Amino acid sequence: MKYDIVIIGSGPAGHKAAIAASKLGKRVAIIERNFRGIGGVCLHKGTIPSKTMREAILYLTGYRHRDVYSKWYRRKRRITMQDLRLKLADVAEHELEIIHDQLERNGVEIFIGEAKFVSPHEVAVDGETGRKILYGDHILVATGTKPSRPPHIPFDGKTIFDSDEIIDLK
Repeated sequence: MKYDIVIIGSGPAGHKAAIAASKLGKRVAIIERNFRGIGGVCLHKGTIPSKTMREAILYLTGYRHRDVYSKWYRRKRRITMQDLRLKLADVAEHELEIIHDQLERNGVEIFIGEAKFVSPHEVAVDGETGRKILYGDHILVATGTKPSRPPHIPFDGKTIFDSDEIIDLK
């Protein structure tokens, strides 16, 4: 399958590039490792979950309403990780739908699977339906990031966490 641009990764850079190229009349394909990964680290482990968690805590504790009601005001007395996880899941699902709709509305073809270069202009996508070879005049690698874990810091998942571990707390 031939495209003007093939984009590996659907995080903020990948999906915005896909939409921009499509609006310029280009035929665009985007590859993501798995469907639940559309939106990338930003949506699932980074910016959106961390900001959502912060806002959920401020909301549930009633922090922003204390000026009006009193310093003792609480929207909820006991906040659990389950409360926060539910809010994170709601926000992530909503954002995932928005990104998917934007890509679809702009005619971007979405491929789910592992991407591997087979030549300077060809990428193999190994997914549940087998292997597909995509040809792109241009290929954008927008595969995101992962948390930095300096070796001198003893990450243990109990008292010292990286950003992914905080989001996955039970």
